[in-house]
Amino acid sequence: MIRAIIIDDEQRARKLLRNLVEQGFSDSIEIVAEGDDVDTGIVAIKKHQPDLVFLDIKMHKGSGFDLLQELKDVNFEVIFVTAYDQYAVKAFQFSAFGYLMKPIKSRDLNSVVDKLKNHIDSLKDGVNKRLKVLVENYGDDRLMKKLVITNKEGFRVSNIEDIIRLEGDGNYTNFVIEDGLKIMTSKSLGEYEELLNEHGFFRIHQSTIVNLRHVNGFIKGSGDKVEMSDGETFNVSRHRKPAFLKRFL
Repeated sequence: MIRAIIIDDEQRARKLLRNLVEQGFSDSIEIVAEGDDVDTGIVAIKKHQPDLVFLDIKMHKGSGFDLLQELKDVNFEVIFVTAYDQYAVKAFQFSAFGYLMKPIKSRDLNSVVDKLKNHIDSLKDGVNKRLKVLVENYGDDRLMKKLVITNKEGFRVSNIEDIIRLEGDGNYTNFVIEDGLKIMTSKSLGEYEELLNEHGFFRIHQSTIVNLRHVNGFIKGSGDKVEMSDGETFNVSRHRKPAFLKRFL
């Protein structure tokens, strides 16, 4: 049985979520406590030691990020519940376990909980590090500093500035990191394009996203190319060329 806590400053939202969980997952999830702000949430977490916390982001007294920063160890999974910040929600998919948009729909809850039940044991060892990265990524300045890259062994945390490029391979993506490390993940290149586009990355070709910090030059010719910091060159597709050059000129 998964022991869960709901932390949300809206009583109606807590009641709705509790009802959805009890109606759909009474055999696998038990709501053991609720909190309505950072302080009451921390008290509930320390008292009940949950496996899962449904955590609101924006509350009248503090935020979900504040709560995570107050805790020395995060040894539970977090599913964010939010009505705000569509941009940050995209990032939660790569750092926290999952998210739910308000008003919560039963099909969305079913999807994220089914995934949680299948993976909670294997993910629990790494959750503390993943959530600390999330807090670091999305502090007051809202600038992404690190990225959690999942792979078949678990996950690796990479500084955004150290990523040279991403190369698509069907439904997989290969990360090329500054120290020569290569990481394969089962997420598609399109998912990362949406996440990283506003953080200094650009998709120059159907199969390649480059970190603009690592572009050493642009070479005109019959096939326009970019030269990267590791000496490799890559084609720039014709229809992406104007937008690419606009980022520099």
